[in-house]
Amino acid sequence: MNHQLSNICLSGEGRGRMKLLSNTTLFSYESINDTKKKIWKMGVDIPLHGSELLALDWSEIEKSGAKFRGNFSRRIYVTLRNHEKSKENLDNLKSFADGFGQLIYLKEEMNSASESLCTSEKCSVGNKELLWTFADGHLFFDYRGRSGKLMRFDFSVLGKKGPEKLSIYPIENSSKSANFKLELFFNDCK
Repeated sequence: MNHQLSNICLSGEGRGRMKLLSNTTLFSYESINDTKKKIWKMGVDIPLHGSELLALDWSEIEKSGAKFRGNFSRRIYVTLRNHEKSKENLDNLKSFADGFGQLIYLKEEMNSASESLCTSEKCSVGNKELLWTFADGHLFFDYRGRSGKLMRFDFSVLGKKGPEKLSIYPIENSSKSANFKLELFFNDCK
């Protein structure tokens, strides 16, 4: 497990697609993880809109969770807040932040920790867990949010340099009600 997690890509550059409610936004991005400040940053370039920032503060991930910041996160928050199912949609956003923050934490800790944070089925961050499986060329991490629903982090098209794609979505997404999905396609992994 340690080899597979240390090989996943969480920073770099590429293209992305975000589906929120009935809107799809295409963008290019560059991301970097500041391990000293414990902030992951993604600069997003949206055609005809310009550049925006999505920052994820994971410094308190073991205690209270992760927090999004930046104008791209405000765009996502306002879009989800103004929908009739705003509570469910905002729960998905919080599960995305916390689950992604845990992945970043695990990747960084596995590079330096002497003890294993993962077993054959799950990884632990504080009192929270990420379930993981490897099947059909996909490395899946599932995070159970406060609402009890699972947010899936699906690393696919796995190669020697790591995955070429990351899809993030609630597992209960159906084709009729898929209100939240983020896909990142990696051109260069750092």
